[in-house]
Amino acid sequence: MTSNTSLKSSESLIKSDQKGSALIIALFVLALVGAFAALALTRTATEAAAMGNEAAEARTFYAAQGSLEMMTRNFNKIFERKLSPTTTDLDKVRDGANNPGLSTSMGGQYTFFQEVDQTSNSRAETLQGGPYSGLYALRDNWRLRTTATDTITGTQVQLTRNILNNRIPIFQFGVFYEDDLELFRPPLFSFGGRVHSNRHFFISPGTEGVYFDSRVTAVGEIVTQTWRNGNTSDSANNATYIKNASGVFKQFLPTYGSVLNGTPNVFASDPDLPPSKVNPNFNSQTSIFDGNIAAHVKPLKLPLKVGDNVDLIEMIRRGKQSPGVTPGDYFTGPADTDILRSERFANKTGIRISLADSKLKLPGCAATPTTAVTGKCGVRLDGYIDGLGGNPNVSDTVIALRARGYQPKSMKLSTTDAGFNYTPTRVNGERLYTGGSREVWIKIETVKTNAATGAIETEDITEDILSLGVTEQPETWSNFQISGYDHTQPNNCVTTGCNLVATTPQPASTGTDSRSIIKIQRFLIPGPTVPSNPSGTPRYVTQLSGSSTGENYSVVVRYSGADSTKVAAGCASGCTISNPDPNSSPENFAHLKLAKVGSSSFDKAIVPFPIEMFDTREGEYYDEASTTYYPNTYWDNPSGTPRKLSRNGVLSMIDIDVANLRRFLRGDFDGLFPLDTLFAISKGRGLRASDIPDQAGWVVYFSDRRGDQDFDGEFDMEDIYGNSPGNDGVIQKGEDVNGNGLLDMLTTNLSSANYEAARYRDDTVYPDAAAVNDHKYYRRGVRLINAVVLPGIYDSANPSNTKGFTFASENGVYVKGNFNAQGVGTVPSTGNTPYNQYLPFDTPLHIPSSIVADAVTILSNSKYDNNSAGAAVSGYYDGWNDGESFAYPYNKDRSGTADGRVATTTQIRFAMIAGDTIASLQASPNQGGISPRLNGGVHNFKRFLEDWSGKRLDYAGSLINLFNSRNNNGSFKCCNTVYDPPRRNWVFDSTFLDPTRLPPGSPFFQYVQTTGFERTND
Repeated sequence: MTSNTSLKSSESLIKSDQKGSALIIALFVLALVGAFAALALTRTATEAAAMGNEAAEARTFYAAQGSLEMMTRNFNKIFERKLSPTTTDLDKVRDGANNPGLSTSMGGQYTFFQEVDQTSNSRAETLQGGPYSGLYALRDNWRLRTTATDTITGTQVQLTRNILNNRIPIFQFGVFYEDDLELFRPPLFSFGGRVHSNRHFFISPGTEGVYFDSRVTAVGEIVTQTWRNGNTSDSANNATYIKNASGVFKQFLPTYGSVLNGTPNVFASDPDLPPSKVNPNFNSQTSIFDGNIAAHVKPLKLPLKVGDNVDLIEMIRRGKQSPGVTPGDYFTGPADTDILRSERFANKTGIRISLADSKLKLPGCAATPTTAVTGKCGVRLDGYIDGLGGNPNVSDTVIALRARGYQPKSMKLSTTDAGFNYTPTRVNGERLYTGGSREVWIKIETVKTNAATGAIETEDITEDILSLGVTEQPETWSNFQISGYDHTQPNNCVTTGCNLVATTPQPASTGTDSRSIIKIQRFLIPGPTVPSNPSGTPRYVTQLSGSSTGENYSVVVRYSGADSTKVAAGCASGCTISNPDPNSSPENFAHLKLAKVGSSSFDKAIVPFPIEMFDTREGEYYDEASTTYYPNTYWDNPSGTPRKLSRNGVLSMIDIDVANLRRFLRGDFDGLFPLDTLFAISKGRGLRASDIPDQAGWVVYFSDRRGDQDFDGEFDMEDIYGNSPGNDGVIQKGEDVNGNGLLDMLTTNLSSANYEAARYRDDTVYPDAAAVNDHKYYRRGVRLINAVVLPGIYDSANPSNTKGFTFASENGVYVKGNFNAQGVGTVPSTGNTPYNQYLPFDTPLHIPSSIVADAVTILSNSKYDNNSAGAAVSGYYDGWNDGESFAYPYNKDRSGTADGRVATTTQIRFAMIAGDTIASLQASPNQGGISPRLNGGVHNFKRFLEDWSGKRLDYAGSLINLFNSRNNNGSFKCCNTVYDPPRRNWVFDSTFLDPTRLPPGSPFFQYVQTTGFERTND
């Protein structure tokens, strides 16, 4: 029994152990399962966390990408408007809060740290491929970088993008036209440089040929068998040649145009274009030129076109700062945008000269009442002697105070003099004043741009510059002298050459008015006798002959047999205000100067008078001496009785003496300027050359809006075609240059009935009156004289020191004589003088230069030529002089015993931006001559007023046409009464292909290349 019991106990024990083991195993398994479960849960949580991190990072990446794209957009928008962004501009791109759309769309949980950095200095790069292949650009490298942070998870992502900012200088084109480009039957035309039209290119060569040695492109069509006016008479002319990629000239036949004469008409939507059909063989025919001629290319647009899409004429217009802005301006229409403000030449670094009918209309003077005589802002020239704006008071007992006209302040004669003894001639305000509310105001300013804000900053230096003088210093000889007028050389250094080519400061000249830069008046008119009113009342001028150079002049004699004692004493007593000559125009004794006029004694009294000239192109509207289009009074009477001429062609000129400007900017007058001017008082010292800001040189901007009644910078007389003295009053194709759909004639809202009735062209005047009196019309021009050497320097050893010179104006610019050139080294019998043969070349006197204007007219070197070429009449005046413009207004050449406006060979070197008139299909009425309804084409882009037959115009530069002229809008005329063309010895100035030798203020095309982006880490 015991054993069974034991066995049972053992079995029970075994069973109990088994149960314990099972429990342990179960527990162990449960532990393992728990561990595995815990491990699984941990891994799931980790994977979930990792997946969450990836999602957060992805979201942050996309936020960073959005930030970078927004930065790129804002960056590109700046460069569409500005070539050189300011710190303020870039700070707007850097502003992370400038991305509200990104932060709010993602719960507002992201911040952005945005960086914009320029990573390289500007360098010249030749563009490869694309629409601008082969052109060079000034390239900057920029880096855009953004760091986006998720403020909830702390996740950060950084992305970086590199951008190439390319600025393509416009002056690397030999020829660039914003509108239709025309060459119709020119003499030999071999200019060189890239040629481009942003519209169509009409090519019709003359017998001597047209040669292109660089790429020729047009956004529109290449038209070969039709002139712009529809003329097809030259459709077989085949002397056009273009170089291929190997540099070999290949003939471009008239059948090679992208469009040819015929139908179906591709220009059907523009009925003003001549009917033309597509040439299906254009691509195959032009393959021999290896891509050097192309139609339908992409347009090249300046920032003004890209940003504001405005007429490019705005680049030469005055600025429009809101009166609430300092300085505020008077203007009509909307104020300037950032684009306009930065692209206007009026705001380029240098000097700005402005004239207007009131103080209110001067730049920055809008806040000053027009009647105020305190608070200086510019100077009134035709008012009280102090120039503050008041009128002379007839109750004044001192005669000088009762006269009109500003007296410029005195300067020191030299730095060793304690006193101020250089006193310029007073302005003869009697001859500038036109009555009523019209006044004559001038303001001269320094101009620069604040690099950080882009604001235009100016300083008034009017009194300082006028202290140099405003009068053309007359030549003196035994037959003509002005009492008390110091002609001590070195004057302008034109006669002696003492200063003309010097590169270091020279002693300041001491002769009266010898320092004048801005010349408003003169004592002498060079050239032949200016015809007077045949009735003898009034007679304004007398002829003076026998100068030291053989030249003749006209002077204004105001008083014969004068009481020399009283006049010499300034007529302080014993004189009256009444006119010395009852037939004369108003004059005041305060302006009289005793003079020898063709005699040995000082027995005459003369006065200074405004500078005027006659522009035949502007003054007539038909190129033919025909009474069908003109009354008999317009033309010279062969019996000798002078005829009247149209006021429309009488231009009131301001002469800019470039030689004296150069002397000033070189520092020749430092330490000599007055100390009581607005500028000097603010600085505690006189003006210095270093006070004129420069940026690779100077831009001098000029605007004369005297007589501009609606103050828009346009000559509002568009009726340029017509078959009667009053024109036809009907709007014709080619007349509406401002595109407002109206024929502007300024026949309303004018204060003077005579002014209103005249409509400019109907108002005729005898030449002597026109030559010595100012008028109220908006017929203004500016002329560059003594410009053989320009301000600036070319430094070949250190190009960054090079300083150039640009002259810009919304008026027409007239270039008289050699400009930036002293001659040419060679003149080939065929072809043209190479650009490196213009003298001097690669010397300190070879200045990067440009002229930017409404129009550019070339006036030849003046030279007295006695009995030239065996002519029957001695005493001819070769080269331009103003006397001939009045004596022979419609007689360009010599015929029989009559003289004419005969040119001399002249050298000029500058890049040129200007306007032309509008070409259209030939119709009647028109301007007559050989090219009805044409604008003259690129070969007449520079305008002429002389008979150049057999004479050369040597020109090196770049021809850029961006707009239609608004002031010199008279139609193109050749070759009956206005001019005969010169031998065009023209060449593209290849020095402009060196970016260190561009003229200051040069326009650029903007071309921004954006790369992809990459993820980066600091």
